[in-house]
Amino acid sequence: MHDELPSGIQEMIDGLRLNTSSDFCGLACLNGTMLRWKYTSGASNERVKRMEMRPGQDLVGTALRTGRTARSDAQSTGEHTPGRCPLMLAERLVCAIAVPVFQEGSVPGAVLLVGSRLPCTFSPDMVRQTEQVALHLQPKVFG
Repeated sequence: MHDELPSGIQEMIDGLRLNTSSDFCGLACLNGTMLRWKYTSGASNERVKRMEMRPGQDLVGTALRTGRTARSDAQSTGEHTPGRCPLMLAERLVCAIAVPVFQEGSVPGAVLLVGSRLPCTFSPDMVRQTEQVALHLQPKVFG
């Protein structure tokens, strides 16, 4: 993964946050075994960009491990709902959608996260919209 920022990714992250009326949107990329938030929109401070974290049993880790969208909102709370990740705690997000972004083949190499600081229920359209942006990000991030 290069350190220079491919064009268009930040605009897509900003656009997704605005189009979904979310408080936060970010793209975390795997670098070895660590995740780093490369692109963010709506962050309450700049320390998020310096955060490095290991994917765990939380929302982001679940999306990476399973290769499927994971969400935590008012409708999905239950014993199988993944916990909040360090980013959600740092940004005070109470609800979020985490969508894997795939490298070549079927290996997730990044996660797109959309979150809210207030309790909410994500509509199926909002989940689909987030998944569509993740598909469009794939060639920009790994191409």
